[in-house]
Amino acid sequence: MHRIFLITVALSLVFLSAPPAAAVSPPTIDAGAVPPDVTGPDQPLEQKRVCKAPLTLPGTNFHDAPWPNTYLGITQAQKFATGAGVTVAVIDTGVDATPRVPAEAGGDFVVADGNGLSDCDSHGTLTASLIAGRPSLTDGFVGVAPDARLISVRQTSEAFEPKDTQNNQSDPNATPAAGSIRSLARAVVHAANLGAGVINISEAACFKVKKPVDESTLGGALNYAVNVKGAVVVVAAGNVGGDCAQNPPPDPAIASDPHGWLGVQTIVTPAWYSPLVLTVGGVGQNGAPSEFSMHGPWVSVAAAADNIIALGPLGEPVDALPGKEGPVPIAGTSFAAAYVSGLAALLRQRFPDLAPAQIMNRIVATSRHPGGGVDDSVGAGTIDAVAALTWDVPAGSAPGNAFPVDRIHPPVPVPGPDHGPINAVALAIIGLIVALGLAALVRRALKRH
Repeated sequence: MHRIFLITVALSLVFLSAPPAAAVSPPTIDAGAVPPDVTGPDQPLEQKRVCKAPLTLPGTNFHDAPWPNTYLGITQAQKFATGAGVTVAVIDTGVDATPRVPAEAGGDFVVADGNGLSDCDSHGTLTASLIAGRPSLTDGFVGVAPDARLISVRQTSEAFEPKDTQNNQSDPNATPAAGSIRSLARAVVHAANLGAGVINISEAACFKVKKPVDESTLGGALNYAVNVKGAVVVVAAGNVGGDCAQNPPPDPAIASDPHGWLGVQTIVTPAWYSPLVLTVGGVGQNGAPSEFSMHGPWVSVAAAADNIIALGPLGEPVDALPGKEGPVPIAGTSFAAAYVSGLAALLRQRFPDLAPAQIMNRIVATSRHPGGGVDDSVGAGTIDAVAALTWDVPAGSAPGNAFPVDRIHPPVPVPGPDHGPINAVALAIIGLIVALGLAALVRRALKRH
């Protein structure tokens, strides 16, 4: 399972557009397939790798705000909301809680006696800090929703593997990825029952179209979280690599398949449950789609995913992870999803009466649309936090295909230089002359009579 981690079923075809009959169809939701709210691993796991910690690249300046805070409008958006009163559940690798990332125990699906506050991978800690990391006087880092409440649900870890690795490779439902999907389903139900208003899932499992996995419990869990418990669920689009082979772009010659369902080769879950969830792709500092970001007709929006600065297990800024040949910059759609989850928390505070679909609608409708209005790499475009919080967007019930855009009114015309400062006086004089002339004509006419 790659760590980058329908509103209603009826809305899925509205947002993604109905694919041609021969194409891959959006997943079907079985509302009755909700798994039990039981923590603990789906299968016996054991730690087989050492834990890893994030690093700092030489010469990094942590005094300034990270580039996404400015690029996505987060700094300005915090004038309108900070996430106060909103609970965000982070389903990830756990969180190492610190004063700057004060996550609370939310349960563990990796070890039977865990509470979610142990992060052997550092991934969950980085993700949580981007969502709701607290500021400090010693650096410029601050999460998107620094006053939000964080709950850590540890659901996965690269350091742990199944004890029994003799699974049937010919059966996709017997693979570790399938087991992790079942575990994720229970984690979603658990997070929803903990009262999370926003659920962040920076994970993605990929499988080929020809080898589908039974994920009925995941669909039921997501439907339960959104449509029963009222949570906004934000998920990562996924990163290219391993089982995640990149999907080709839509074929422009097939007008009936604008979103590319016919060409889908890799299914990414839970990403492909959009629009039940908000699926987030990645962009770099130049605004272009990140090279590693998975494409698909289910991508909703995009956010910063390259050269990320976050808080590590000690609560201090970090910007790298250990690689095979040394430190590598932190990057991935996991972190793009975190930025959008933080924005969802700001919106839940500012608009507490909006339903999950309406919160998602604001994020989608106010994003910076790519050419054509939507594509399979960035969806409706890069998020704009200030616009999402301030634009007059119709509440609606679902994003739809025709994304409403708040039109920017043309500037008020500025009068040119006044070359005739006595114009008004001149007009008055002309009026007086005309009036005197008319009076003279009247007098002449009276004399004749």
